[in-house]
Amino acid sequence: MRDFLAWGAGLLLVLTVQSRPADADGASPSWLRPGPHTTYDGTTDDLVTGGLGADGMLGRRPGYADPLHPTAAELRRASLFLPASAGQGYGRLFGPDVDEETGRIWPDSGRIAGEEYLAYADDGAGRQNVAMLLQIPTQLAAARRCLVAIPVNGSASLFRDVVDFGYWGLRHGCAVVYNDKGHGNGFDMLEQDSVNLLDGRQVPAAEAGRDAHFRADLTDAERQDFLARWPHRVAFKAAHSKQNPEKDWGEDVLRSIRFAFRLLARRDPGFTRANTLVIATGSSNGGGAVLYAAEHDAATGAHLIDGAVAREPQVQLRPDDRVVVVRNGAERRGSGRTLLDYFTFGNLYQPCAVLAVPDVPLRDRITFAANRCTSLHEKGLLDADTLEGQARESLDRMHAYGWDKETDIGHAFGYFVAPDATATKYANDHGRFDVRDRLCGYSYAAADQDGRPMAVPAQQIAQNFAIAPGGAPAGSIDVVNDDDPTGPRRSWLSASRSTGRQDYDLDGAMCLRALVTGDTPAAKRVQGGIAEFLATGRLDGLPLLIVHGRSDDRVPVSFSSRPYIGLNSLADGAASQLRYIEVTNAEHFGTDLPGFDTRMVPLVLYHLRALDLMWAHLTAGAALPPSQVVHTTPRGGAPGHAPPLQAAEVPPIAPDPPAADRIMVQGGRVTIPQ
Repeated sequence: MRDFLAWGAGLLLVLTVQSRPADADGASPSWLRPGPHTTYDGTTDDLVTGGLGADGMLGRRPGYADPLHPTAAELRRASLFLPASAGQGYGRLFGPDVDEETGRIWPDSGRIAGEEYLAYADDGAGRQNVAMLLQIPTQLAAARRCLVAIPVNGSASLFRDVVDFGYWGLRHGCAVVYNDKGHGNGFDMLEQDSVNLLDGRQVPAAEAGRDAHFRADLTDAERQDFLARWPHRVAFKAAHSKQNPEKDWGEDVLRSIRFAFRLLARRDPGFTRANTLVIATGSSNGGGAVLYAAEHDAATGAHLIDGAVAREPQVQLRPDDRVVVVRNGAERRGSGRTLLDYFTFGNLYQPCAVLAVPDVPLRDRITFAANRCTSLHEKGLLDADTLEGQARESLDRMHAYGWDKETDIGHAFGYFVAPDATATKYANDHGRFDVRDRLCGYSYAAADQDGRPMAVPAQQIAQNFAIAPGGAPAGSIDVVNDDDPTGPRRSWLSASRSTGRQDYDLDGAMCLRALVTGDTPAAKRVQGGIAEFLATGRLDGLPLLIVHGRSDDRVPVSFSSRPYIGLNSLADGAASQLRYIEVTNAEHFGTDLPGFDTRMVPLVLYHLRALDLMWAHLTAGAALPPSQVVHTTPRGGAPGHAPPLQAAEVPPIAPDPPAADRIMVQGGRVTIPQ
């Protein structure tokens, strides 16, 4: 049974906690293992803001009565917290307390009453444990039944997307079901031998048993032997599950929909697939999972999805040279690049390239950029023999590889967000490597101020579910370069063994790159894993909107969305109902840091608008808008002091855009206007 803490002294928390399994009246599918069921009153606690209200997202993350022993309710509330920016229009143009279609401000401050069900989809042994969360609002629509399915962004907890856009479904009277794609926030603190439960609490691994969100595949003797050689190391699900879960992302979404229907029908037998509208939507790799789910739905004939919206989807495509993307008269042939391909390429050149971008935000944080330039030249990876020339050459190489110039603004921030961590995570994941393999000399541990591995602080262990994004970096936990000549050290501060200088471990970056381009046994394992999940573009005419920012440095449009619509045109032909909306001055993270505030607009606003358009299409027969470029206007002003975003600066998606803004797609050929 879940524990709950009163929200504020003297307040009675009006909750109903049901510990009886939700499906006790009937046999579960073999893959379903139900968890806790909780009811929220919409005042002291709620489905969207954890009782904080929408304004609470403009403050600090909520704390804990006992920081070393947070309750499940406190961890949930902290996980729901998503830092917001009033300057970007939160609470005025969009947000859980705003009807972005009308501008109406809801009087409930974003608090929505209802119920939550947690569950695992599993193989029966606790090895997969794909986490699922079903939210059912008290005001569940009966006249027009609906369900929204959301594979969560990144490798974060199930609550990551609720305040971002999950509330949209609740506002429409829909049930909303989330799944973590087998990448969720499961950490195995090897030294402490403790793991996360489904509700986020960290408990001894022996106590958790098969209910552990993730436990490394080690015997106790193997764990102790590993720690004796590599003290303080940790394992986490997104890197070390040995499942290559990306191959199952589409099925994970469909299973979450089946899970939702099972519980909804138990509450109301009238809730059936035949009379329920189902929309799938997600962001980043959650957006990619939506596309995989739509393709899987079409391929299997399941027909569980009526329409979908994918924001900045991290989707990786089957190779097809018939796809051609044209912009500014230049043609780029082929169906994009896989994530590990462009991440390992960018991981090589990005820190040097930032020196060639004037006024790039956070440039001063890339302290060893010049060292990386020098090391790249010494390794024969750059031809220029001056620092200025090396930086320019690095940037040119990135442009030639597929990054548009509009992404340059994000290179320093993108590198600061740690592409080595993302690359190591996915390389381990796709190759099904064990935590003991320390692929390319990398491991994961908490690090002290000098970057040396240390024990994970007890407070972080207790709160990690709400802190971590599903992997490193997370609080004090980060990527460690075990091959640093001075001893294991945080990768960000480490030196390469071959160069002896602090150059962000160029040796490790080159090793990761070789996993994509090489033919070693390790490379073949990684490449084989990638081949298991490449998208086909076949949607069988499913209505689908993709929304992507042109300035996205994390998942560049040239590697993902643009070629995907070309691949779909080959697969679906004239039956295609895929539309692509490319938004200028929008990047991946929606950050409002100085320098981004003056030049970028929030893409989430267009995600919400796309959901509105899909709703109108599915419920009222409104036409989907043509594929188009939406031209926005940055806020301007001084970095850190940009004026508030105005509605006129973020124009709507046009039902009939001018010819100069239309994206044309035919026979695999995609033409992108300025």
